[in-house]
Amino acid sequence: MASLWNDIVKDWEKIPLESYKFLFSQVKERFDEVLSESISVTEKSINLTKVTVAAIAGFLGYNFKANPNIACTIILCILFLLDFICLIKLMFPKGVIFKGSPPIEIFNEYLDNPIYTQEEKITIVYYHELIRYQERIDWMNSKNNERHCYYGVALILTILVSVLTAGIILSTIF
Repeated sequence: MASLWNDIVKDWEKIPLESYKFLFSQVKERFDEVLSESISVTEKSINLTKVTVAAIAGFLGYNFKANPNIACTIILCILFLLDFICLIKLMFPKGVIFKGSPPIEIFNEYLDNPIYTQEEKITIVYYHELIRYQERIDWMNSKNNERHCYYGVALILTILVSVLTAGIILSTIF
C-alpha cells in the first residue's frame, strides 16, 4: 500500500491543509457508505433467515401430518442446510473495522520533530490518517464483495426452499 501512496503523492507537505481537510471529509463519507453497505447486508440476511425459518416451520408442520416423498424431503433438507450455512456465514462474524484511529496510531515520530511547522504536523496527521482510511475501505470492500456472493446464494436458496416447500404442501392438498 505504501508504494501506491508514494506514487500518488510526491510531496505531501506541498498539499495545502484545506485540501487535506476536504479529502478527509470525503474519505469519512466513503467509509460510512462502505460500513452502511455491510449493515444493509446483515439486515437483509436477517430477513432471509426469517423467511427460511418460516419455510422450515411450514415444512415440519406438513411433514408431521403427511408422509411426503423421501427424495423431496432429503433434497429440501440439503437445501435448508446450505441456506443456513450461507446465512450464518453472512451474520457471524462479519468483521467490521471501526471508524477513527486510536491515539497510538495517530501519534507518530513526526509530531514532536522541531523541523516541521505546526501546519506541516497537522498535514502529516491527515496524510497518515488518509492512508489508514484507504486501507480500511479496501478491506471492507473486499469483505462486502465476499458477503454479496454469499447473500446472492442465500437469496436464491431461500427462494428455492420457500417455493419447493409451498409446492410440496400444495401438491398434497390438490
